[in-house]
Amino acid sequence: MQRLKLPKLTNNRVKKQLCLLLLPLVVFACSQDSGKPADLIPEEKMTRIMLDIHLTEAAVGRTHRDVDTSRVAYREAHKLILKRHAVSDSAFKHSYDYYLAHPEKMDKIYEVVLDSLSIREAKLTPKLAQDSVTAI
Repeated sequence: MQRLKLPKLTNNRVKKQLCLLLLPLVVFACSQDSGKPADLIPEEKMTRIMLDIHLTEAAVGRTHRDVDTSRVAYREAHKLILKRHAVSDSAFKHSYDYYLAHPEKMDKIYEVVLDSLSIREAKLTPKLAQDSVTAI
C-alpha cells in the first residue's frame, strides 16, 4: 500500500496558507448566533418575572435605607420570585442574556412591563390622593 505524502508543516508558506484558509472559518463560526438556550423562558413568563423584580426593587428600596441590608433583602426576594415562577437561577440568567442579545425582544418585554407599572400607578394614584384629602 502506498502512503500519501503530506507537505511538512515546517514550511512557512504552507503554514500561512493553512492559517488563511482556517481563519475565516473560525471567525464565521464564532460570529454565528448560538440560538435560543435550551432553558429559555418564554417572553410572557419573562415579562411577569421582570415585573415582579421591578416591584420588588421598589419595595426593597423604600423599606431598607442601608445599602448592604437592601442588597441582602433583594437577593432573598429575587430567589423567592424565581421560586414562585418555578424558574432556576441559571435559566433566568440564560434567558436574560438571550433577550439582551435580541433588543427587539427585550423592548417588547419592557413595553409590557412599563404598561403594567403605569396601570398599577394609575390605580394607586387616586387612592393616595383620596387618602391624603381624608387625612387633612
